[in-house]
Amino acid sequence: MAIEFRLLGPVEALIDGEPVDLGSPRQICVLALLLVEANHVVPTGRLLERVWPDRLPRSARGTLSSYLSRLRKRLAGAVSLTRRSGGYVLAVDPGSVDLHRFHALLGRARADDGHAPALLSEALGLWRDDAFTGVDCAWLDRLGGTLAAERRAAQRDWTDLQLRLGHHGALVPGLVDQVEDDPLDERLIGQLMLAQHRAGRRADALGTFARACLRLRRDLGIGPGGPLRRLHREILSAGEPAGRPPRPRRACQVHRADP
Repeated sequence: MAIEFRLLGPVEALIDGEPVDLGSPRQICVLALLLVEANHVVPTGRLLERVWPDRLPRSARGTLSSYLSRLRKRLAGAVSLTRRSGGYVLAVDPGSVDLHRFHALLGRARADDGHAPALLSEALGLWRDDAFTGVDCAWLDRLGGTLAAERRAAQRDWTDLQLRLGHHGALVPGLVDQVEDDPLDERLIGQLMLAQHRAGRRADALGTFARACLRLRRDLGIGPGGPLRRLHREILSAGEPAGRPPRPRRACQVHRADP
């Protein structure tokens, strides 16, 4: 019996390729919390606090026990969900959980330059939507934000590798879309400028820089950082840009614009 859990998008479980009815949204939240810490004991108090963060109902422990009992039945034979040491542990092959496969692939990519492009591509391909889509849980929402940042970093790393391999023209359309979605990321802007320039689209690269300057000043009150300015000068002089696309400076992080 083969089971697969998907957390990088709507939370799903498949047994032998067939979807499992996981029950109510709060019951799905409990499953997701256990899967995040798969093969580790999750204390009962921690589960209760994360499922009911605002106000703990008097019946919470009984309700949690009911959720766990139903999950055991729905996943019977595919995983082990047991009570241990004041909490619960969901024993499962980490490779069957897309979240843990994502992190494992990132680790392998960092350790293996030769296979890094393929490993990063496989890791990014696991994502179907924002993590934990459809689950109403503040703790998972916060974790989802952290995972989204890891996903963006992996995407930027993959793009750097593709630029080094000379795939400039093929990268441009996707990078244009990404900059529209994340217009304050200087590393991403630099990647688009570099791809455009090396694909023979110098005017487009200069236009990308001009738009980025306007957006950075309007939204963050700052100009582009030194690496992006240097790349701009290299493109203006029609020289071959020698450096990597710039990583964002701390002052240019999107969270600076948050209230």
